[in-house]
Amino acid sequence: MKLLFSLILVMTIALNCCKSFNMGTNKIDYSKIENQVGQQQCFTSSGQLPTGYSSSYVMISFNGNHPTPSGIQQSSFLESGFMNIDLVGQQLYVDFLFDNGNTKTKGNLWGFGSNSTQYVSVNVNGTDYCFQQPLSYSVPAIEGLNYITDFELGTVQCDMFAGSPSSLANSTNLVLLVDKSDCSLISASTENINNTPSGYSLTNYYYYNPSADSAYFQLPSICLNPPNSKQLKLKSSVQLPKVLGNLPF
Repeated sequence: MKLLFSLILVMTIALNCCKSFNMGTNKIDYSKIENQVGQQQCFTSSGQLPTGYSSSYVMISFNGNHPTPSGIQQSSFLESGFMNIDLVGQQLYVDFLFDNGNTKTKGNLWGFGSNSTQYVSVNVNGTDYCFQQPLSYSVPAIEGLNYITDFELGTVQCDMFAGSPSSLANSTNLVLLVDKSDCSLISASTENINNTPSGYSLTNYYYYNPSADSAYFQLPSICLNPPNSKQLKLKSSVQLPKVLGNLPF
């Protein structure tokens, strides 16, 4: 309960800051904003698009929309970790810690678009388990981002983009801030557009690297062995990383 109160406080501060910057998506009519091409520096050509990237992240959600195997659901939580994504080879790796005040899950996920398979490894009461299942989310692709304007975050000059993650089926608006100097991800905020009820999320990226490290796509031995009955029982109860459904690319 204390964690949820903390999440509400942090999200309130973050959202008030966003409103002071005119970032609230319900305050912007995207159809009336002209594309200021002269100011855009990032993602103006295919040569600027990363073939992959790695980054640490912290994600906070308050009633935000998030895709799940049973459909889009709203939830409040804190998630942190590290992601490594190969956009060309369609491979991803996430090391994550999820905490919603009631459930805390620490684990790893490997996803492979080539065979639409993912492997999830978790530690329960000091014992490691790994199970295989169909890939829950498509490996992200760079698409659907529309340039809005220049933006300054502290002293960092940014390009601001808007879009809607494909995994959220147009239920969520996304605003992405990218460092103009090297086109690295800085921050992504989302807002529910169904407003029943309203919801938000904020993801900050740290130590961004515009390339993927193939070493992270090697499965550990525990994931190469057939699952036992206890592993199969865990499948339905293990929390998957939420950040995958809200990635801008």
